[in-house]
Amino acid sequence: MAISYVRVKKNIVTGYNPGEKFFAKIFRNGDVSMNDLCIEISQSTTVGYPDVLACLKALEINVSRHILNGQAVKFNLLGSFIPSIKAKAMETLEEVDITTIQKAKCRFYPSPIFMQDLSKSSFVLRDIEVKGYQPINPPAEPVIP
Repeated sequence: MAISYVRVKKNIVTGYNPGEKFFAKIFRNGDVSMNDLCIEISQSTTVGYPDVLACLKALEINVSRHILNGQAVKFNLLGSFIPSIKAKAMETLEEVDITTIQKAKCRFYPSPIFMQDLSKSSFVLRDIEVKGYQPINPPAEPVIP
């Protein structure tokens, strides 16, 4: 497995080194749906598609419910989903109330195991022709960090 990336051009207008710059950007090779996951799991286990779907749907509903109740949800191998808020800073303690909360968010923090796996990722340059992406010649070999 390898993570695909493309080369992009961007005009940087601020900072110490403004101008036209080039950098690598991840190329998402599609999305994986709940249906796709159910098929994969049912094919790699003895659990049938309907039961996998029921479990994943229950997981989705319960994770969402716990996050909305202000609780962190922790998965050992994957990581943690932790609710947070963005709030306006006030001059005094008395000024802080519900109106100073600007929005609720949920952050994902990968587990150390998952981070270690990510650090071992390999990368491959995608050869695509899309406006803003820089084409490559010839096809590149995978680059392992």
